Amino acid sequence: MFSGIRRRLIVFYLVVIAVIVLLMGIFFIWFLSNYYMETLRENLYNQARLSAALVEEMLARDAAPAELDQLCKNLGEELGFRLTLVAPDGTVLADSAEDPVLMENHSSRPEIIEAMEKKKGVSTRYSVTLDEEMYYLAIPISSGSETNSEINSTAVIRLALSMAGIKEAQSNLVFFIIVVLLISSIASMTAAVFLSERITGPIEKISAAARAIAGGNFTPEIKVKSRDELGQLASNIREMGGSLSKKMNQVVWEKNKLETVVSSMSSGIILSDKEQNIELINPAAEKLFDLESGKAVGNSFQNVIRYYTLNENLKAVCLDGEAKTVEINLHYPRAAVLDVYIIPVFGSEGLIIGALLIFHETTELRSLEKMRSDFVANISHELRTPLTTVRGYTETILHENLNRQELTEFLQVIDKETGRLSALLDDLIDLAQIENEKGLVKKEPVDLKAVIDEALLRVDDLKIQQRVTISNNFPQEDIKVVGNPEWLRQAIINVLENSIRHGRKGGKVQVSLAKKNGNAEVKVADDGPGIPDADLPYVFERFYRVDKARSRKSGGTGLGLSIVKHIMEAHRATYSLQSRQDEGTIFTFTLPLI
Repeated sequence: MFSGIRRRLIVFYLVVIAVIVLLMGIFFIWFLSNYYMETLRENLYNQARLSAALVEEMLARDAAPAELDQLCKNLGEELGFRLTLVAPDGTVLADSAEDPVLMENHSSRPEIIEAMEKKKGVSTRYSVTLDEEMYYLAIPISSGSETNSEINSTAVIRLALSMAGIKEAQSNLVFFIIVVLLISSIASMTAAVFLSERITGPIEKISAAARAIAGGNFTPEIKVKSRDELGQLASNIREMGGSLSKKMNQVVWEKNKLETVVSSMSSGIILSDKEQNIELINPAAEKLFDLESGKAVGNSFQNVIRYYTLNENLKAVCLDGEAKTVEINLHYPRAAVLDVYIIPVFGSEGLIIGALLIFHETTELRSLEKMRSDFVANISHELRTPLTTVRGYTETILHENLNRQELTEFLQVIDKETGRLSALLDDLIDLAQIENEKGLVKKEPVDLKAVIDEALLRVDDLKIQQRVTISNNFPQEDIKVVGNPEWLRQAIINVLENSIRHGRKGGKVQVSLAKKNGNAEVKVADDGPGIPDADLPYVFERFYRVDKARSRKSGGTGLGLSIVKHIMEAHRATYSLQSRQDEGTIFTFTLPLI
């Protein structure tokens, strides 16, 4: 129930109260006991003086000792004290409790001696006569008449009071003081608990609010109504919570933005500290190096990314603070070329606290550069061969005296080569147009049966030349898709020409059209020599030929299947080429039905 500062406050209050009560108890007991004894002495003294006055009066008229003794007995009974009249020589003249004749001489009693010397004597001692401890007060009295020889001017009257009664009165007084102090202590303790509650209650509420803020609740309820420092502290805590909420929302927003940017980047990002331990890695970098998600953070960069050149450059950047660019060839989990930018990260005091590594994959760019270089080389080669032939035959015609038959043969060769050049240029123009416009291709409902029939008519001459038989397998109903009819016809023509030219001379080509799983499926199959497995991944590249010598003799440009590939991509069609040596080749593509 009581813990923490409340317990300490209560303990502190109780200690203070206990010390105060103890000191007050000691003081009041001492003070009241002294006051009681002083009052008692004063009262006894006054009673002694009154009694002395009566005794003096009787002495003045020379009263007999029996009268004096009777007076003492009457006064003792009336006042509740023991009265004793002592002569100057110590003889007891009268006593209220005992027979004076039987009593011993009192000249040696301390109170008697003190009264003779100081006009008042006080003593506490044991009374043999009464067999108890007594309190005595004695005063001298004036002399009686000159005829009374037993009494002179220094007689003493003594009052005695039992110490048992005094001690009982003192005990009652002490008990009363203790009871009062105990009640005061209980009241003070209750007040201490209440006061500690008033002090610690708001503190506990403020502490609970602080814990709530630490737990993420930045607007906790703080019911502190006081207007003192605690109330002001509660108000400050509320304001702090609101301010923290705004700041945290801003930080979370900035963090989310940064995480979104970093996570969505295609480039890999790794942030390391000065000791080359990974502090942040984005999914692109994890995928790039085939790392398990979230497992790299906290580990050494050298243990995670095992590339010596990269590790050495990272160490150098963390030491000298100069940015570096490194190119590495990645071999696992796949072959890739990476440009790595290593940038130092500086802290608030300008000291290096880590480094940022950005991995930008340039594999495709390098591949495109190689393709461009290969394309230039291929197109140069493809153009040079017919141009060289045309130039050679033309020079021969110009400088040689040829007969008509030779001249006709030379002109036929020139016509054939210029036709090859024209076909090559037409294919290059078509390819460039398709590449540039495939994202903006105009599409409309297309009847695939009609498109394939038109394509078959366009390859009729080549079919006759190669003595190839073409059969078709079409369904009765119309099959319509959304696409560009001219591009689709061009793609089918290119596939048919490829099958006719590179198939078996005098062989067969079969064209089929069917509905399959909500798609229109077109297949062109031949029974030619097929394509080796090693060449299959490259047949859709520009100018790629499986058998280069045979392809040139057949009149192909090497761009037909590359054009088909871009047309299929423009239509988002699924396409494939399946082939096995000596078993023929099958080209298939599918488009969604209308």
